[in-house]
Amino acid sequence: MQQPRITPRRQAVQWLSSLLILLIPFLRVGGESLFRLDAASRTLYFFGAALRIEEFYLVLLLTLLIVFIFLFVTTVFGRVWCGWFCPQTTLIDLADALESRIARLPGPQVPAVAGRQLCSLLLALLVASNLIWYFIPPAEFFSRLMAGTLGLVAGSSLTLMTIVVWADLAFIRRYFCTALCPYGRIQLMATDRNTLTLEFDPAEASRCIGCDSCVRVCPTGIDIRNGFQVECINCGRCVDACRDVLNRLYQPGIMQYTFGRRADGGGAPVNLRSVLLATAIVILSGVLAFATAHRFEATIKVCRGGDGAVRRLPDGAVTNFYTAYLENRSRSVALYDVAVARVAGERVELLGPTRRISVAANENRRVDFMVRVTPAPADSEELTFRLLKEGKSVAEAKMTLLVK
Repeated sequence: MQQPRITPRRQAVQWLSSLLILLIPFLRVGGESLFRLDAASRTLYFFGAALRIEEFYLVLLLTLLIVFIFLFVTTVFGRVWCGWFCPQTTLIDLADALESRIARLPGPQVPAVAGRQLCSLLLALLVASNLIWYFIPPAEFFSRLMAGTLGLVAGSSLTLMTIVVWADLAFIRRYFCTALCPYGRIQLMATDRNTLTLEFDPAEASRCIGCDSCVRVCPTGIDIRNGFQVECINCGRCVDACRDVLNRLYQPGIMQYTFGRRADGGGAPVNLRSVLLATAIVILSGVLAFATAHRFEATIKVCRGGDGAVRRLPDGAVTNFYTAYLENRSRSVALYDVAVARVAGERVELLGPTRRISVAANENRRVDFMVRVTPAPADSEELTFRLLKEGKSVAEAKMTLLVK
């Protein structure tokens, strides 16, 4: 009885997810990165949307969505993330594969040791560079790196991350999964009897021949036959090892993935907890998509300008000085006009550069101007400033007109 191996499937998932992480910085939507945080402009580029720090509520929604996805995946699938998707696991697996090939090369061992360290260093440099690409576009990163103008922050980050990842590959490795990673401990609070786990079926224990193959292949060094252990990363290596041995005896393997046994109150991954988490994910996804699609394409903020003084003119008019900050959230250059709503019985004029104001995509521009009201009202009034694009109002701001 030949059962299919899990390792090829897991490796395919690992490489596809790793390739996606590497390629995302190179993918572009509307001329901008698919996903990138631009620290200089405090803008998060997210699947075609440019979210500035002023739109923090959208980032908060995204963070909540990620948290609920994390809880859902952990509740239903346990530590499958650790064994199948986690970059740490993939990186260590790749390093192990490279070292295994290097060790089989003919020649003295000293060059082999140096070769292993060189591979670890190159992998660390790739991982560190990939992280920087989520802040600096790859094309700009390489041009600045070649010109020696990467900058203190980016250069220091690249160096530090390379050292940290190299130290991880050289000294820490699987110890991170068993002792340092907090995910396994968080899992204990999020899982129940219905969570997917790797299990040694006690009812089939009599078929175990004691070959210890499952123990030898375990990357975290546990014995799955002792029951659930927090160090298990659900990678499935023990499943393949057991099947390889018992299939030669024409028997099925003893280890398997399971959502729990019904005799113990498990076996129901679709339960109240998972349904509630899935519902929260759907609602948050819908709210985030709606809020992103219907956010304002531009904003205007007005504050008192100059020295804040109010000037009364001989003709009975009053003037106030203002400063407006215009933000263009679209992906193209836009021309704006600043206008003010008319006040009943009074003539309101804007004096200054308030027409045909060019603002670059995803940029801010400051505009200083003066408001003249004739005749001066008897008391302070609230003015409504409008930002116009092609004659249509796209944003508004209110500010008080002082008369004394």
